[in-house]
Amino acid sequence: LREYYGAGAAALVQDDKPGAFMQQPAAPEKHDRASGAGTGIIGILEVVESDFAKNLAQEEQQEADAESEYQKVTQENKITKATKEQDVKYKTQEFKSLDKTLSELSSDRESTNAELAAVLEYDAKIKERCIAKPESYEE
Repeated sequence: LREYYGAGAAALVQDDKPGAFMQQPAAPEKHDRASGAGTGIIGILEVVESDFAKNLAQEEQQEADAESEYQKVTQENKITKATKEQDVKYKTQEFKSLDKTLSELSSDRESTNAELAAVLEYDAKIKERCIAKPESYEE
């Protein structure tokens, strides 16, 4: 048994003293050290390790793909945001210039209408003076 358990396991062996309560049983004649179970456990551990490594690689790849997709979408959003901000800026400038043009044209229309009214009034006075009215015979 000492060979089987190694030199460090001597504490497990019972004493052969005459007063010892239990005696060590005799070793079986056809007993060999079990090797199949140890290789089976090592094989299972190797399979578990390879599964963990494969799953870890898959998770890292998925995380890297998600990160690259996030970066791509973030960059597209930045570009879209900048484009829309510029659009707002230019549309605001265009709207201000159109408002200015509208106010100028409104004031031009008002002054043109005032001139037209003055011309029509003058035309009416001239027509009144220039057009001969027939005299009535009643007088």
